[in-house]
Amino acid sequence: MHEHFNNNKNVLIIELKNMLLYYKLSDCFIFLILEYWLVDYNKSMFLKVDGTLSDEYQEGITIQDLLDMKDIEAVPWLVISVNGVFIKRDLFKSHILNDKDEIELIYVRGGG
Repeated sequence: MHEHFNNNKNVLIIELKNMLLYYKLSDCFIFLILEYWLVDYNKSMFLKVDGTLSDEYQEGITIQDLLDMKDIEAVPWLVISVNGVFIKRDLFKSHILNDKDEIELIYVRGGG
């Protein structure tokens, strides 16, 4: 199990136990909250961006969303590869990324 998930789960369980004691909530209510949290957590996905694996991304994001989150401008000399396939610039806003995709940001420069 992922370490980040374990840490958050332990904190959540402690908070839920405190709520149960303080507000005298039923166990059923606490489990509903826990189930909602687990479902929400599972909506994140793993992406490998420039060789670095991260799980901070929500399902359904596009290449443009990823660029915006990373404060990367889609300059003309930026080329993006998803799983080894180059993506046309006009598809950045519509190409949806999937769990475990490998994204490479390649800056093409001319020179001599």
